[in-house]
Amino acid sequence: MIYLDCAATTRPCREAADAVAAALTEDWGNPSSVHKKGLDARRRLDAARALILSTLGVRRDGALVFTASGTEANDLAVLGVSRSKARRGRVIITEGEHASVRASAEEAEKEGFELVTVPTRGGVLDMDALRAALTPDTVLCSLMLVNSETGARYDVEGAFRAVRAAVPSAVCHCDAVQAYMKMPFTASSLGADLITVSAHKIHGPKGAGALYVAPRILKLRALAPVIYGGGQESGLRSGTVNVPAVLGFAAAAERASKTCSDDTEHMRALRERAISSVMHLGIRPNLPPVSAPHILSLTLPGIKSETALNFLSSRDICISSGSACSTHSRTVSRALLAFGLTERDADTTVRVSLSRETTEDEIDALAAALAEGVRTLAKIR
Repeated sequence: MIYLDCAATTRPCREAADAVAAALTEDWGNPSSVHKKGLDARRRLDAARALILSTLGVRRDGALVFTASGTEANDLAVLGVSRSKARRGRVIITEGEHASVRASAEEAEKEGFELVTVPTRGGVLDMDALRAALTPDTVLCSLMLVNSETGARYDVEGAFRAVRAAVPSAVCHCDAVQAYMKMPFTASSLGADLITVSAHKIHGPKGAGALYVAPRILKLRALAPVIYGGGQESGLRSGTVNVPAVLGFAAAAERASKTCSDDTEHMRALRERAISSVMHLGIRPNLPPVSAPHILSLTLPGIKSETALNFLSSRDICISSGSACSTHSRTVSRALLAFGLTERDADTTVRVSLSRETTEDEIDALAAALAEGVRTLAKIR
């Protein structure tokens, strides 16, 4: 099996699997309990929190709220900020935002907020449109760092500087799920108040996401919970924390932080190899000016993406047609349309996504299979 759908999920590393197993069999106490078993679990949870914060460049100030996924962390960021406001205002996102941010923003719109989307044509955040969208009543600007379908790396840093200059009271949220441990950044360098990360994109377990919360948000109480109950996670996310998944998350983050630079170069070289291998087949790579090292969007010559996926799957090669969170949607990808593709081209576009485990042989096998697919499938379309 050749697995090239790593933007959807990654195989858990040995360190993460061992950490999960130990937590299930040894450190299984409830971290909210005050007896020894609970306190042991709490200490491990606090250590995991500190470690993940350190990978975001945060040593002292700020909080990390553990959630069940990146999607939940995005929901908490968007709805938590909007619902903390006494007055309704404007929420700004990109046109190609992840479904979890868009859906949350649309829910906020139903609750009385004004939703504005900023173009990202060609994989570039339209800074003029962003500045024009910033009004005094803007409450939140939520921008993804890396687009999960095109791999475009947006100038979030510049965007948040513009937000701060125009509306200092606005909250800046960054969905950094696809950038975390793939491209260098810190909470400080982004200039974000809230940052979403996820475990299973970095060889950790599913079921663990996190939202970084800057000190000023805590001080201003500008984030309200969206799940109520026992008041865990400093009152921002109720429910017993999934300690095994969180410890697996921390183990994966620690492992990835040690080789992040080398892993990034490895993936970037493989991505370039893939591009050069398919150019002569009539396949068009959709290349943003600045891109993540692990995501490659390819528009096929008249072959529907679903047909191509089935063809490659029959040859034990796994890729996707877009974000896994939108796979079951019958609509054309918003991210690809926002990039500038026509509906027809978007319907014939696939995504190849890599990890540190991907090999040159696997890229070559993909190229050979795509060549066969173009020869055979194009004849019967």
